[in-house]
Amino acid sequence: MIVRVYNNAEEYLLDYESVLLENEAVSQLVLYNAYQCKNNPDLCDILFGVITDDDRVVLHFSNIPNSNMAVYVQDYGKDIREAAMVLAGYMADNQINFEGISAKYEVCEAFIDEYRKRVKCTFVQRLEADIMVITQVNEIKPAEGYTRLALSHEVKMLTDWMIQFQIEALAKEIDYESALVKTTRMIDDNRLYVFEDNNGTVVSMAAASRKLVHGIAINYVYTPEEYRGLGYAATNIYNISKKYLDKGYDFCTLFVDKKNMLSRRAYEKVGYHTVDDIYEYKLLQV
Repeated sequence: MIVRVYNNAEEYLLDYESVLLENEAVSQLVLYNAYQCKNNPDLCDILFGVITDDDRVVLHFSNIPNSNMAVYVQDYGKDIREAAMVLAGYMADNQINFEGISAKYEVCEAFIDEYRKRVKCTFVQRLEADIMVITQVNEIKPAEGYTRLALSHEVKMLTDWMIQFQIEALAKEIDYESALVKTTRMIDDNRLYVFEDNNGTVVSMAAASRKLVHGIAINYVYTPEEYRGLGYAATNIYNISKKYLDKGYDFCTLFVDKKNMLSRRAYEKVGYHTVDDIYEYKLLQV
């Protein structure tokens, strides 16, 4: 197997954008990274590439600063474990820095096993999630209240929620200033939504975090513990999904923790279905 690398996102997209778009919801992390880098040509230390076998692409990967290396499987007919090991060897032998890996479990497992043979390190699992997609919403009995854009004066409360989301969903902490900057930016960009009950209390939030070519990725779905089990998050997701589908997007997508069966069932009632899964491991140098 051969590693083919690109230090230019535009060149990578010229060769592979059409292939990635064929399975956009599953390839979204690699694809989104490529668009971000294409639109910000001054970004340094970026790397895109493919692992090929007999001129057939097996894996795509992207590695950009402050993000996990994202891996997308194009060809399941080939040995994806071998391809992951080849990628691990390339990253180790060339001493390329990366934060961690986001990929299918088989890819993560093979990559980590091979990488640890070459570099003294450890990996910690942060996420195991299903990738869910919706193309048409089902009719549901919504919770009472309504979805609206978050307002600037709510930034401190929503920043606290953002931190709690990171701790609960991703098993990691984020410093307050970073969370405040992220939350402020999403409010300013009209990408953060809240659900307000009939008493005027904000009880849930979610963000349209990644704009794709044909779809929208929803993230940061969080409801404080005292408001859970009342259908607020599901209704918020229903309203946000319907809004973007009505605007002409082909699909909405989100990641849901594999252990969170209640959320998965709630999203399925809205109309979401699972198309693949993804695991995240953080790299810790020893």
